Amino acid sequence: MKVLKIVLVIAIIGALVGYYMYNKPVSGLENETPAFTMKADELFTSFESDEASANKKYIGKIIQVSGNVQSVNHDEDGKTSYTLQTAGGMFGVICRIDSLNSNVLGVSVGQSISMKGECTGMLMDVVLVRCVNVKK
Repeated sequence: MKVLKIVLVIAIIGALVGYYMYNKPVSGLENETPAFTMKADELFTSFESDEASANKKYIGKIIQVSGNVQSVNHDEDGKTSYTLQTAGGMFGVICRIDSLNSNVLGVSVGQSISMKGECTGMLMDVVLVRCVNVKK
């Protein structure tokens, strides 16, 4: 009976810790120091010329990019993403912003901005997630 009580207490504590970790808010990148700071065109060119090397260098790292906004998109989850223009023309650097980081809403096409986010790699565009606006 005593062993059963101990197992039950441990199970309850484990469930509470698991619930807390699952619902723990993700910290923002406002106070994070970027590993790299560059223009959007430089980041895109790096992936375009040698994607394998760029993956090793940039994926999972915090990168600060600057450039002109090529397009602004809003998805059904309330998230906004800004595509920064590159010399590649059709493709660019996508900066996905969580709905919690709405501090850059109001940015329009053609405007120059600086964003900081975590690099997840390249599909057709280079993608940065959890982005925040960097005040100049």
